[in-house]
Amino acid sequence: MIWFILVITAVVFVVIETILEKKALSDARTFNFTAMFAFGNAIISIPLLLVADLTLINWQILILIYIASVFSTITSLLIFKVIKHESISEVAPILAILPLVVSLFAYLILGETLSLFQTSGLILMVGGILILEFSNYKYSNGIFRKGRKKYILYIILSLILGAIGAIFDKALLSNFNVNPLAYLALIQLFIGINYIFFIGIKPKLFPSFKSDLSRYWLIIILIALSVVFHRYLYLSAIKIAASVGLVVAVFKLSALFNVFVGRKFFAETDILKKVLATFVVLAGLFMLILN
Repeated sequence: MIWFILVITAVVFVVIETILEKKALSDARTFNFTAMFAFGNAIISIPLLLVADLTLINWQILILIYIASVFSTITSLLIFKVIKHESISEVAPILAILPLVVSLFAYLILGETLSLFQTSGLILMVGGILILEFSNYKYSNGIFRKGRKKYILYIILSLILGAIGAIFDKALLSNFNVNPLAYLALIQLFIGINYIFFIGIKPKLFPSFKSDLSRYWLIIILIALSVVFHRYLYLSAIKIAASVGLVVAVFKLSALFNVFVGRKFFAETDILKKVLATFVVLAGLFMLILN
């Protein structure tokens, strides 16, 4: 169960990142923070190219990795926008259904079917979301409250694009046998380049970006180091595990820790309901991807 140890260790780094990200996002503009986040990851990742195995990297592989980076770039921007404006403990359980989306994509693209056991998991997941948000419909609070529809759209898009990214990860690491360290360094470099394009298209963003960079450069370095560690562990697990859905499901244990992070560090409310919902969602996830 080496892959399981790798993923659990990655989850620890993700929780650390979440704390740092939420604190920085409370003041910085979302785009500025996301761009700094991408540049920090790219800078930390570049030295990895000196030690990574690049023997299997060719132009076709580079093109596929760049396409994967586009999905990752948009996904990260959407998620950061949601995290900035919504509570972590409420958003995290919803984002935890990513393995469901991955499984659905596998069904549509690869023809994989769900067993009765997995279908029961799907029902549990939906039930968890209802536990999380039932009172929101009644009292018009939470992420489904009036005027927050765009954040629901952001979450839906991030789930779809994140699932596509997971499929790219599995294909490149397993089918094309790309070295995880090489893949990590290249995709982070490409994501950084994508944000350079964004700033080039809208140069008026640069002054505020420069201002935020002078304030948050240290926290960005800390986050980047954590990201490189957790991404390498996560990609290594995907490469050796039999199921990408299982890896993603275990990785989403970070959703449960994020619920407690919301209570401990940001004084979010109604935490017991959110913990219960997270347990139900994660239980459904495991039923969905286990045979």
